[in-house]
Amino acid sequence: MSSRKIEGYLKLAELINWGRRQPIEFVRLVFGIDLLDYQKYVFMQSWITKFNVWLMGRSSGKTTLAAPFIMTKSLLIPNFNAYIMAGVGSQSQECFLKIENIAKKNIASFTGLTDVFFNETVKSAANQDGFTHNPASFKFSLYNGSTVNSLNGAFDSNRSKRSNLNFYDESGFAPDELFNASLPFITQNSDFRLGGDIDVSTFPKQFPNQAIFASSASSTDTFFYRIYKEYAQRMILGDKNYFVADINSDIVINATFNGKLYPVPLLNQETINNAIRDNKDKGMREYKNIFTTEGSEKQVIKRSMIIRNSELRLPVLANEGGRKFALAYDPARSFDNSVSMVGELIFDENIGYKMQICNGISFVDIAKKKKTPMRTPEQTKYLKQMILDYNGKQSADYENIEVILIDAGAGGGGVNIGDYLMEDWIDDTGLLHKGLIDRMESVDYIPKFPNAVDKIKLLAPQKYKKMIFDALIEMLNLDVLTFTEEYDLKGFLNFVDKNGQVKMTQLSFDQQLALKNIDLAKEELVNIYRYDGTNGNYRYDVADDKSGKLNDDRAYCIAMLAWHLSEVRRKHITNKNNPGVDLSKYIIASSKTPNSNNYFGNNFHGFGNKPSSFRR
Repeated sequence: MSSRKIEGYLKLAELINWGRRQPIEFVRLVFGIDLLDYQKYVFMQSWITKFNVWLMGRSSGKTTLAAPFIMTKSLLIPNFNAYIMAGVGSQSQECFLKIENIAKKNIASFTGLTDVFFNETVKSAANQDGFTHNPASFKFSLYNGSTVNSLNGAFDSNRSKRSNLNFYDESGFAPDELFNASLPFITQNSDFRLGGDIDVSTFPKQFPNQAIFASSASSTDTFFYRIYKEYAQRMILGDKNYFVADINSDIVINATFNGKLYPVPLLNQETINNAIRDNKDKGMREYKNIFTTEGSEKQVIKRSMIIRNSELRLPVLANEGGRKFALAYDPARSFDNSVSMVGELIFDENIGYKMQICNGISFVDIAKKKKTPMRTPEQTKYLKQMILDYNGKQSADYENIEVILIDAGAGGGGVNIGDYLMEDWIDDTGLLHKGLIDRMESVDYIPKFPNAVDKIKLLAPQKYKKMIFDALIEMLNLDVLTFTEEYDLKGFLNFVDKNGQVKMTQLSFDQQLALKNIDLAKEELVNIYRYDGTNGNYRYDVADDKSGKLNDDRAYCIAMLAWHLSEVRRKHITNKNNPGVDLSKYIIASSKTPNSNNYFGNNFHGFGNKPSSFRR
């Protein structure tokens, strides 16, 4: 090597060693990213610590902090391998895309970004920016041999990998299986060396392999809460292998920059107050870092079960053709909620029928101060339009509507809405449609409304409530009832197409409303408890501490849909034709002279009166 080349390598080595000692300054000068003081604290405390928990509430910038942390590690440590993981693939993709957008200077809130990191990514003729978007795993590599991957698919199939850093985004809402499958990635000692005539004791000490668990608060029955509690205790006792940061909304609102209160906070108090008013438990979790007390034996639907059955997809607001939908409606008039949930019925060759929850509607009169439900005629009109939308244009009446499930009880001051649906009716375009009826429950009205189609199922809570919630639990355990992923109020969703390109899909107001109604349904579901009585009796109801504070109308609608799914699956199984056994291929026409090579011998006359010959 020339002296000039050696000089260049020495300068690079000095820069790298300086960056390892002063990573915050490296981030500021090399990447052009300034961090708030609490972010600097979390960054530095995690720099060489093996096990880290970042308990950071919503809008505290945990993903924004993770991106420069991973970028700095991968640039300053040759052959560094990092994996970004989450309970759902879209969350790990989001963290990866944050790194990509920083490298490409696409983050508006970072005004001084440089292209240093982008210039270090390995590019090719087929990949001109260095970032690949394989649906199973996003990836980029650097010229120093470092790689960063996001695990987007089934985490249980990703085993036997080696990693220097496991970053778990939103780990408070990930199933235990994710951690059981991936924590072995970092078990090998980073100082281990073997082979050759080199004295391994002379090697410099390496950066330790690390795990970072980042999330807002979840519930007390999660893996995240257990390690938060354990790691905090170890840190307080002085174990330098553990670090826990607890950054709540008060710290974010009063954040300082270089010791001075920053004039424009990431979060404002009005946002927090609104969130806590709308849903106290969720607001306290997301902004105050207060874990929800869950895990009671009475709680029948765990949050982890809901997360496991959530997937990134758009809500469905209407039938574009060839799809089958079921509607569940829990009417109310004077008080309580009046809501409807919609599920799409899908047949899968491997598992049979399954259902995707694809919309949620709240029949609220927004003109009223207390936001009580619409008048019954208005609700009926809206429901009829929903039925038309999900039946699809240019389809015969109710051809694509599987069933309309209606709570027939008087909860919430409800009325028998079925009475308003039996007559033939005219839509807003002037087309005549047949009425709808439950022929089993409304036998007396069949002669009066002979034209009504039998598509309604009236479910009285006294008779069906246990049955439908039993069915709900069974369908969730079978993973055949799925929800949309939790919506983060950003106004868009990111999807990866078959070519690996990330496509941002802007959401309409109705789509956002649908996603939030599904999220509210999930919140109600995790607060449904089973209360056991005497003689084996039991009932399902809202948790005692939530009674009067939390409704169960959306949960009840989801349970009705799950019950219908279970009925469809049961009928599909019982209606399968039994192929039986074709004995003719084992029986050869009888012969006067028995074959001496008969398998059962010459004296066997098992079928019929004449001897039968059997071959092997």
